Amino acid sequence: MKKILCTLALFVALCCPCTLYADQFEDDLYLTPERLFHIARSLNRNLVCYDVNLVEGKLDTHAPLNVYWLNREDRKGATNGLNFIQRKLAYGYKVVAEGEDNSTVTLTAYPARRLEICRMDGRYVCRTTIGGRPAILQFLYVKANEHNSLDVEYVELHGRTLDTQEEVVERINN
Repeated sequence: MKKILCTLALFVALCCPCTLYADQFEDDLYLTPERLFHIARSLNRNLVCYDVNLVEGKLDTHAPLNVYWLNREDRKGATNGLNFIQRKLAYGYKVVAEGEDNSTVTLTAYPARRLEICRMDGRYVCRTTIGGRPAILQFLYVKANEHNSLDVEYVELHGRTLDTQEEVVERINN
């Protein structure tokens, strides 16, 4: 787990000064119909976005996610793809199971947690377990130490439970 958090911290460190956690809830998330979830970080306001990858309206089960950076600071709304190192060490993913219209993936930085990309109520979502409860993942928050950006203090998973739609949060401490 420590290796995973350190890997995330390495890429958090390449970014700008710390902002408040509340900034992650502002209206400038530039949401798209394809957005499944994003990663927000404490060191700046930019996001790593995970959108569903559709081909002719169906899930591409071999490559179910389109992952990219969303700039919320100097070039607001601009997007950039991940570079090779970011994909391989921190923000990429691996498909671990495929169905007819669903895929199960793990994030490169946290392979212990499985994420299922599937269709629910006419749209694609990312299902996982958060706080021991089946939930739809909305975002992850990575809190880095403000004095040592390579040191991740914790990662939080945020979502809504499948049964009651109640907000649920799970914190994974370093």
